[in-house]
Order: sequence, then structure tokens, then C-alpha cells
Amino acid sequence: MIHKLGANYHFFFATPNSIARIQSNINPFYPFLKVKPTDLPSISSDPILVPKFIYEIDWNRNHFATTSISLPAYITYSGKEISIAGKWPPYASYMNTKDESVKEITSSPFPAPSKLPFFIRWEEKEKIQIGGIKQNESLELSVLTRTKYESAKYLSLRDIVNPTLSEEEILEKIENLYFDKKSKAYLYRLVKILYAGTPEEEYKIISNLFSDELEFAKFLSQSIFTAEIIPMIHGPFLQSFIGSFDERYIRYVYPKLSSPVKTTLQKSVSKGKLQMILDSPSLEPKYGEGFVEKLEEELYKKFSRNIYYVDGSFKTYREKIEESDHTLKFFFEDSKKVNFWQTGNGITFFGLTKHKLFFRTEEWIQNLRFDWFLSRKEWEPIVFHRLPPGLILEIPFYSTGKCVVGGGITDERKAFEFSLQWFEY
Repeated sequence: MIHKLGANYHFFFATPNSIARIQSNINPFYPFLKVKPTDLPSISSDPILVPKFIYEIDWNRNHFATTSISLPAYITYSGKEISIAGKWPPYASYMNTKDESVKEITSSPFPAPSKLPFFIRWEEKEKIQIGGIKQNESLELSVLTRTKYESAKYLSLRDIVNPTLSEEEILEKIENLYFDKKSKAYLYRLVKILYAGTPEEEYKIISNLFSDELEFAKFLSQSIFTAEIIPMIHGPFLQSFIGSFDERYIRYVYPKLSSPVKTTLQKSVSKGKLQMILDSPSLEPKYGEGFVEKLEEELYKKFSRNIYYVDGSFKTYREKIEESDHTLKFFFEDSKKVNFWQTGNGITFFGLTKHKLFFRTEEWIQNLRFDWFLSRKEWEPIVFHRLPPGLILEIPFYSTGKCVVGGGITDERKAFEFSLQWFEY
């Protein structure tokens, strides 16, 4: 299955040959004010995580409304005992280093190990780590500079042009579009890329363009999403859109449409429908509600693809230190209050300092996402891409924050989720 529903995220295991087409709306469950969530791509050829608490999703004829975050009960650790408010789940037990249950937990409070971290089986495929790997000690870590990947959205001709057309026929259609000379040059290059090889090869070329040619990247991610590209789109896209749009708004803008767009509109509807539009009274829409604006918005939602590209670097760490390594020393504080719940084995909680949380990767990871809940109105997303195992990552620690939830997808297309709490929320 390309889609998996998790506790706090939707997971889409997309590839260039198995594309995820996602219809989504930003509808946060919580009233986030300081950070506006970004629109999701409607087409993704990469693995992608979608927070259930931010986006409502339509997928495979099912509607998924936004929900509150899901957190396990908080486990209080005194140094000698563990306790929770309520009952332990049926699978509750201590685990050894091989992830095997070794002792059932039957009461609250219940005797606990004195050495941290230790692990508790929570549900059948869930576990909770109590405390970090490092605490109450100074530790020197080797500093590594990693390539930073960013994500963007772009329009691929592969998704819109008639697959039966030849390269020459597509170039001829472009020649008739109302784009300026520079934009047409970009479109001609896109045609060459389209016919250069496989979807994987196209992806690699476009990714390099985003890293190296900023003006071309801006065209691919912004300028191309205009009504003037409509004549290139094969299929019922325009017909379906017109069928659900107020004819008076179309009539208002109809005389102002470029000749190619107007001709495409005429060919996309029946003669009767076209006459209804022309006979309708003209009505000026509210700002942002016009035919062209909504058409371009729908074009972006339906055909934007996600892509990752190189964009600078960021700092990570490793425990193993070579003689030539640059190092930094950290003091890891007591973390016995920390509950790190997880499914899967993507990352482990490494430890905390006064201002940082540290995590260690355990698998090759394609996507890793942290969502910091600073309050009910403040939220901060942190995203990493393409990480090897054994890497130590840092994110900010806000002692007055509420909790962290997150998830990821490994190179083997396996999903994992986690949450981090240090008090009952």
C-alpha cells in the first residue's frame, strides 16, 4: 500500500514510478498563529509525511478530517519506581536490548531499574524509552557538516501533456502559448528533459536545476503555474473546473483571456455550455475569487509535484572521534523525566542539554520530521532529509513547551513515529 495511517501522520510511500496524488486542505486542529502551514503538493514522487493535526486529506475515495495529536499516558519515574494515572495497557512490560519483553508491569507504582535509559513495551508495536542514552555527564562529540536538502513544488510536463504527442508537436504547441521569450526557452528545455529518459532521470535533472539555476527553479515552482499553460493540459481538467464555476465570473473575464486560453476554453465545453457562459450577466468577483485566480490555484493543487534539492549544509554529530575531527563538548543533563514513545526503530533519544534535544538515527532515513508544540497557538516544524544511521541530530529544547511529536520514513519505505514528553500533557 502506498498510504499508511499513523497516530499523528499520514505516510505516503511514493516513488517516481508510484506517484501519490493527494488532495488536501490546510485546516489546523489547533489555532496556529505565528507559523502558517505550507500547501502540500498534490503530486509526490517522494516519500512524504502529512500531519493529521494540520491537513485534511482526501485519498482513495476516503476523507480524513484533521484530528488532535495522540500521546500515550505519561510515565512518572522516581528513580526507584514508575507510575501512571490509570491502568497499564495489556502489553506493558520491561524490554531488554533485543526488544524482547522480559518482565510484565502489573501495578502502579511498580519497581523500576535504577539505570537509564530503560525501555517499556507499551502496545504490541510500541515502546517508551525512559531517559536519554547520555545524562549527567560531559561528552565530546565529533562535528560533521551534512548536505542540507530542501523541498519545493514544480510542474512536470509529464503530468499534463498528451503522451501520444511527439517532441516536435509539443514544441509547436509551446510556440503558440502567451509566454515571454525567456519563459518559452525554459519550456523548450523542459521538453528536452521530458524526452531525455525515465522519470528517475527527469527527477535528478530537475533537482540539480533547483540547486544550480535559481531563475529556472523560480519559473518551475511559481511562474509556470499560470492560466497560460492551460492549452498544454491534456484531459478533462478545464472542463471539470468550468462545470463547477459560476458562469457570471467566467463571462466577466472572458473578453480578457488570451487567444490560446480562450480557444482551449471553447474546445473544453459543449456549444450549449459556451452559449450559457456568453449569455450570462457579467459579475465582477471579489478579490482572489475570479476565474483565472481560482483556475491557477486549482492547477497548482492538482499538478504540483514535490522535489528535494541540495540547499547548503547543516551541523550534525557522531560519538566516534578521529584525530583530525573538529569537536564540541556538551553537558547532558538529567533526563529521567523524559518519555520517548516510538513505533519502529528510526531514531533514539540521545539526551538533552539546557537548550538542545539530541537524537540518534538508527536507520537510513529518507524523511524525518519533528513538530514542536510550544503552546496551543505556537508550533514549529523541523524537517530533515536523507540521513545515514549513527548520526546525532540536534533540535531546540524549549523547557516551557508542551511536547514534541514526529515521524519518518526509512530508505526501506518503513514508517516510524515518536513523541517526547517530560510532564503530563
